[in-house]
Amino acid sequence: MEKILSKEEISDLLSAVRHGDVDIESVGAESDSGTTRSSTAATCNLFKADGHEGWKLKNYDLILDSFARNYALSLSTRFQRAAHIKLEAMDSMSFAVLLQRLSGRGAIGVLQLEPLSGGALLVFDEQLSFALVEMVLGGNSDDQTQVPNRGMSAIELNVIRDVISSGCPELNKGFLQLQEIKASLVEVVSNLRLLNFVSPEVGVVAARFKVSIDSLEGDITLVIPHSALEPLQKKQQTKTVPSSAVQNSKWQSLVVAEINHMDVEIEALLATLSLRVRDILNFQVGDVIDLGCKPDTPLKIMIEKRPKFLGMAGVQGGKKAIRVMGRIPNGG
Repeated sequence: MEKILSKEEISDLLSAVRHGDVDIESVGAESDSGTTRSSTAATCNLFKADGHEGWKLKNYDLILDSFARNYALSLSTRFQRAAHIKLEAMDSMSFAVLLQRLSGRGAIGVLQLEPLSGGALLVFDEQLSFALVEMVLGGNSDDQTQVPNRGMSAIELNVIRDVISSGCPELNKGFLQLQEIKASLVEVVSNLRLLNFVSPEVGVVAARFKVSIDSLEGDITLVIPHSALEPLQKKQQTKTVPSSAVQNSKWQSLVVAEINHMDVEIEALLATLSLRVRDILNFQVGDVIDLGCKPDTPLKIMIEKRPKFLGMAGVQGGKKAIRVMGRIPNGG
């Protein structure tokens, strides 16, 4: 049995290391037989260990934003009131930590996400849950709704069952960006701690949405286990770009070859001037219009209305022609 150092011995050892009396890089570990064996030290960060907090699904926020927009439109249509839903926060944690953050007195929709395993939870806080019951029964959307100091009854849960279920089609639309799923509502419960969803140590992604319906405000939390999203994470890692570098090279060569046969409009512009309509109407045969430039002023050669070159006017083969003198810096 190995000897366990006392508190005083540990203190003396740390003091020796701190003052350089012990060379921790060259000292090997000695076995019981007196021989020295080499060992490799591994870095251990006691303050930040790997865990559920580092789990991430790329572009998951885009899925959640799409779900929020569509669900807000669905609630607006249902209640004929302006509804707004916005993603406030998205965290990865263990299910035990999530239980400590949620009050657990609102309505909880248990969802099935086929073909993903593990399901999901749609958690409504108590303020929003009891207010939705009032709205379904014809009441007003008021943030002053009295919230009883109890969980929701079976009748109240059944009243807003359709409201929670209407979020499933909107969740399908959001996930369509990654994979086609079929979300369905399995049951509606009121006690999160009594729900046998996943083990407390299992990692989950919790997305919290701020819901506003007229003066009413509340929160909805979408909870999905890591195990359900991991297939999508692997799918993103193995997803390849459809066009390879060779295909891009062939496409580029084809475009360059076709550009050489394109027709373009070329104009030679000496000068421009602005005249009033009255002056133009008074023009007579023989009038001289001053262009404000010398006869040897270079012309601007326009390619598709853009100045590209400078040139001089002349005659070639009995026809008017332009000699290109040079390129206009930066396209004029």
